Amino acid sequence: MKTQLIPLTLALLTGVVSHVASANTGTINFVGKINSSTCPIEIVNPGSGAIGNEVQMGTVSPSRFTAIGQEYPGNDFILRVPTESGCNLTPGGPNVGTVTFTGTADASGKFYATKSYAGAAEGVAIVIKDRTGQSVNNGTESATYPLSDTVATDMKFDAYYVSTSATVLPGPADADVNFLVTIN
Repeated sequence: MKTQLIPLTLALLTGVVSHVASANTGTINFVGKINSSTCPIEIVNPGSGAIGNEVQMGTVSPSRFTAIGQEYPGNDFILRVPTESGCNLTPGGPNVGTVTFTGTADASGKFYATKSYAGAAEGVAIVIKDRTGQSVNNGTESATYPLSDTVATDMKFDAYYVSTSATVLPGPADADVNFLVTIN
């Protein structure tokens, strides 16, 4: 009798193991885009004409900020749109561009938060203003900029520090902000 139970138990265990290892089916969704209309936008420092992705904001004393919402100029910068074919500019046609900036938002959701780490400045964010002087809030489009199809167009913006607290603490006040230029 014991010899009959062992083969039966072994047969049952083999059946369970083979059932667990059976194949299942499912779906994998791959999402992406192939885009041939890449436009090489340059970031230009108007003061020096240097091209690069770093905008020097300078040094500001925290004592300049005494209330929430106070702004202190940092620097301006240019997004240069070339006339290359990848920019989808209509020859002779009215071409306009807008820019959407995105980054880590401050508590208000409008401005661009500075990086937070030990020793970093606190109570301050970055605000970007377009050619009309209006703030370009995080995730929203700027005012339109007329674009030329024959010469490179400079879209000028101004970057400011803005206090998000009545007390601003000193330290590095850096932020990373992405941009998307939309050409119509």
